[in-house]
Amino acid sequence: MFKEINNFEIKINNLAIGNIYYLVPNIISIIPLNDLFLATEWLVNEAINDYENIFKFAGVKLTPHQYIDGVNKFGIRLGSRTQGYVNQLCLMEDILKYEYKRMIKLVREASDNGIILDSENDYKKLIERFTKIRDFRNKVVAHTAYTYPKINIKTGIIEDNPMTIVDSMLNLFPDEAQITLGNNSFSGISEFESQIPTITIYNWETEIRPIFEDWKKLFIEKLKEVHAQCPIRNNLFSIEVIHN
Repeated sequence: MFKEINNFEIKINNLAIGNIYYLVPNIISIIPLNDLFLATEWLVNEAINDYENIFKFAGVKLTPHQYIDGVNKFGIRLGSRTQGYVNQLCLMEDILKYEYKRMIKLVREASDNGIILDSENDYKKLIERFTKIRDFRNKVVAHTAYTYPKINIKTGIIEDNPMTIVDSMLNLFPDEAQITLGNNSFSGISEFESQIPTITIYNWETEIRPIFEDWKKLFIEKLKEVHAQCPIRNNLFSIEVIHN
């Protein structure tokens, strides 16, 4: 998907040094970014197929005992897949933020401040839409919240420990929209309060994939703005469109 951005590629030549140029977007980032996207779609499809094998065909293929055992094993696989899914999503967002800031900086400097694009406000809403995934990654996948428990000053309740994470890791119901990770729906009566957001790998098509599609649109939109002012040349740099 992200390879489409390359159709709007620009070349920034450093005239002061000679034979030095910068491609925007950076091919070193776009290729692995596209590969990560494809790997994420594969991971989601694996989770969907696994769900269908357990729930949709359970009455035909499995005994009640096999069904319960299958659900338990499915939960383990889903937990593992979702953590990999979260890591891949965050890595994609990190690459996109880095490349977007790089593009803004290079274009501004090369145009001698003639083209100034507002980098932070441009993708602020995209970051906000991604908040649950990023928070889940920070609290569970990257560095688990219970290793640094904190006390809520207002309530006096300790937030997040092994109980709130392990007991609520899988809130499982036989419906795709309700198979989630996070929160503490099944933790029962506890002195601890979970601050872990609820996420699901099954909203990839409806909620998460559109975020990355909007990232692609943002890159293309800004590159088109640069195209409209090319070619650009000053004493230090020149900017040219590669694909007309």
